[in-house]
Amino acid sequence: MGPSVFSPHRLFASTPSESADILSYSEFLDRARKERARGDTDASRAALAGYLVARLVARWTDAAGPGAGAGPGAADEQESFEWQRASTRRYVDELDGSRAETRFLQSVLDGLEAEPAARARALGLALTAFAYFLEHEGRLGEALHVVRLAALTYPGPVPPSEFATLALLTGRLNRMQARWAAANQAYAAAADAAAIAGDRATLLRSRLGQVNVLRGQGNLPRARALAEAVIAEAEGDELTDVRSGAFADLSFVLELQGLPLEALRAAYEAARLARDPLVRLRMLGDLGVKLAAQGYADEAKLALEIVAGSEAAFVVRTNAALELMALESARGNRLAFERHRNAVRDSVSQMPPSMAVDFHYKVGLGLARFGVPDRARGALAEALRLSEAFGLNEWYFRIERVLRHLDECTTEELSAAPSGPAERPAWLAAVPAGLREVAETVSS
Repeated sequence: MGPSVFSPHRLFASTPSESADILSYSEFLDRARKERARGDTDASRAALAGYLVARLVARWTDAAGPGAGAGPGAADEQESFEWQRASTRRYVDELDGSRAETRFLQSVLDGLEAEPAARARALGLALTAFAYFLEHEGRLGEALHVVRLAALTYPGPVPPSEFATLALLTGRLNRMQARWAAANQAYAAAADAAAIAGDRATLLRSRLGQVNVLRGQGNLPRARALAEAVIAEAEGDELTDVRSGAFADLSFVLELQGLPLEALRAAYEAARLARDPLVRLRMLGDLGVKLAAQGYADEAKLALEIVAGSEAAFVVRTNAALELMALESARGNRLAFERHRNAVRDSVSQMPPSMAVDFHYKVGLGLARFGVPDRARGALAEALRLSEAFGLNEWYFRIERVLRHLDECTTEELSAAPSGPAERPAWLAAVPAGLREVAETVSS
């Protein structure tokens, strides 16, 4: 397979040209409307600026076309484009300069205004950085649009190594929005490009992406087998981070298969092997979830509080806060439950589908535990609706079971927090000290 196949069309084959449609990039407009309704004018204007910048870049990529790299050509088109660019620049420069989003938007415009020979490269790098920022903030639909624009800045076929990076990001953004077919398509493309580039780490990461798709679709045996295969292949210092990620994915699968102790040990291995501080925080959050599930509440609370109070990605921080909410409801601490609930309730619109389901699910469980069944049933019904809408089958059946037995409070989910096995695993003794060491690293 030659590099000529590595074009944006392979990742976004079903996406039509968007620049001519004023309703394109509607996720930006939706966020602008929601922020305005909340009274946050600065956030609303930043979202509108994202829309304006995206449409400007889309116009440039459509006019440049493959191999052109210069933008609008005819004199009248150049004049119109320049007016749009200048007005967009004025709008962005009037935003709050202390906001990270403003700086990313300015960087994209800087790339668009670079010298013609360097413009495509500068613009592509700025857009990719902006996409990672949007993912960090949980704005997945917006991030996917921006990744597409980044891919379209290349004047010809995308180099395999760079294509693989864009494909992994595309796959992840689609997967987190439960777009399974598009995610698999992107992961397969990433694997092809990584194989040609000789990038073994990216090749294995593309397989882990497929593990997560299989897990999301409920095919746990295949997900486990593929994760274990990646662990076996990820030998050597240069693949330590890949091995860590494979253990983390395996842990999730083992938990869904009803093997909690095995899942806990895999999560520990993932956190122990992680070298990047932000990745370690994500692994730490996963470990905290499993510690809580096994009744090690003190260790779990310490781990989750470190993550929730850190500068990790929005999804990671928020997930830790959701788990703290669940932990406190299981321990009967209504005040702490409500505190964590209030801390995240305004962020529901930013959450990926599975996290939004999880939020309503945990709210429902908590309210049921505190003796408010009517409100609990409403929260669980919303979780059920979302799980059905996004094809999250594992979630759907779990929530349906809880709703069916809510009045009797007979499900495991509604029971009190487990006290933990009488005999603690030997490796668990080092966990508290390790958590405190991570906390010091994160805060330094």
